[in-house]
Amino acid sequence: MTIADAPFDDPTDNADLVIRTSDNVDFYVLSALLSLKSPSSFFRHVLKNSQHTEEKDGFPVLEVMEDSGTFRTILLLCYPDDAPQIKSVEQIGAVKTALDKYCMDHAQERFMQMVTASSLMKEHALRIFVLALARGWRVLGEIAAKSTFTNPLDEPEAELEELGCINALQYVQLRNYRRECRRVIRDMLNAAPWLEDKASQLLFPYELSGLFKKMCRWCGAGSGEWIEPVFYTHPWFKDYLKTVKAEMLLRPCTATALDDLIIANAVTKSISECSSEEWKKIALSQVRLCGKFLMEEIDRQISQVPLNIDWTK
Repeated sequence: MTIADAPFDDPTDNADLVIRTSDNVDFYVLSALLSLKSPSSFFRHVLKNSQHTEEKDGFPVLEVMEDSGTFRTILLLCYPDDAPQIKSVEQIGAVKTALDKYCMDHAQERFMQMVTASSLMKEHALRIFVLALARGWRVLGEIAAKSTFTNPLDEPEAELEELGCINALQYVQLRNYRRECRRVIRDMLNAAPWLEDKASQLLFPYELSGLFKKMCRWCGAGSGEWIEPVFYTHPWFKDYLKTVKAEMLLRPCTATALDDLIIANAVTKSISECSSEEWKKIALSQVRLCGKFLMEEIDRQISQVPLNIDWTK
């Protein structure tokens, strides 16, 4: 038998259970953490019923079918001060399968948050989508489907071996979902009604000055672009929307609205059109705030597009 690496190698560190994996690695753990916030946890019930046949260092030994790499990840998800590294799509599959098997709700929630924010989700979204679809994991699959937007819609697609795990209809349904999201974004960016209830927080729309006359509050300019149905602004704002729209028709990725280069170009153009020193001081924060509102609205709109696909494995 091999003893696991820290923090699971010390029988004197509040341990009350030994987990033995399929490759004969022993983990000293605090059993209460395995069922934390998980009422139906397998470990809560198996330990209550004393279903073990061996002891080590005075602690019950519980054998599991998973290997040490998979179970180490699971245990780190249970320990509040530790965070496992998610390094491969295969690891995602193995860990999620085990979390489902053992009904570890709290660890599952933390795992999903980590996978969603991981670089794997950005770089291998289609592989994760196929994995989720093949195993009936709807929540993970829908997150992965949205993450496939980081890849251009019209570029040649990779011939992934995993695609053999789903059928042609399911793949067509994914592509139709991506096209519908693109259509929703295109229609949304043709006007800006989504900014109507945010206008009070933005300081670049023109103000009413005199009878029906709109002027920039910073430089006094009177001519500008009408952004239907909300307000007049300097031309830079409409150009910003056009740039975001062009990029998002290729990649319907919400983060495009806050892309550093797009924001920088918008700030530079806004300063060239509004010479006020006061505007220069707040231009970056205002453009980023507008980008944040846009990103939130895009995400809201895309979230309403159904992914019509059969998740039954």
